[in-house]
Amino acid sequence: MKKTEQKVLKFIDSKRLINKGDKILVALSGGPDSVFLLHFLIKYKKRFQIKIGAIHINHRLRGTHSKKDWEFCEKLCKKNRIEFYSKTKNVKSFASKNKLSVEEAGREIRYLEFKNTARKFGYNKIATAHNSGDNAETILLNLFKGTGIDGISGIPIERGNIVRPILCLKKEDIIIYLYKSGINYRTDKSNLSNDYERNFIRNNILPLVKENLNPNVEDNIFNSSEVFKEVKELIKREFDSDKSDFIQLKKDEIKILLTAGTKAKTNQLSFIVKDVVKKQFS
Repeated sequence: MKKTEQKVLKFIDSKRLINKGDKILVALSGGPDSVFLLHFLIKYKKRFQIKIGAIHINHRLRGTHSKKDWEFCEKLCKKNRIEFYSKTKNVKSFASKNKLSVEEAGREIRYLEFKNTARKFGYNKIATAHNSGDNAETILLNLFKGTGIDGISGIPIERGNIVRPILCLKKEDIIIYLYKSGINYRTDKSNLSNDYERNFIRNNILPLVKENLNPNVEDNIFNSSEVFKEVKELIKREFDSDKSDFIQLKKDEIKILLTAGTKAKTNQLSFIVKDVVKKQFS
């Protein structure tokens, strides 16, 4: 258990995800990942010197199970004296009106409610419980559909005021930790169905890869995504800093100079990218 906690602490500190005095709103579904995240932040609340609240979104997709998820989350927060917020939304109706998949609609609704609640009650950060398995699924899904460097960079560790403190952990680590700690959580049986694209990768492709190719595939994909994130940022910084060499803006036109310093800049970037990759894998 201590090893899992230390891994998360090291990850949070190295990425500077939490600062003294932060007021953090935890996205709490009742599942193992979000329950782990909430318990972890409660345990290390004094270390980080933070305040914690939790929000639960009822998607009205699982009948009485959705109601029990909400009751579980409310009880958990009450027991730990955590401020609890909840919203009930008709995801299927929203998906139909906006011509979205149920997955996309649920995601849009969740983040909108997270941000609105955080703003209303003064939380400066929102913490979601994505793990390295979620990251692997996202990258593979993007690759199968066609993607660029953004897609293979995976789930952002931090985006705006949203942070993902347990992105470094595998689902198995979380389940084992909760079991050994005697911590209960809710199981969403829809995750076992292959009706959703992400579930197909989770339930079929990744298990086969683990069994036949690499049991640590999530860790390796996570490490690779970190490289791609850093390369993406380096490219952006380098070209942003010298974009005046390539782009001329006038009142009614934009000129892109294809030869101005391009070769030198490309060679410079090549060395930078190689250095990043070397550091990550040496």
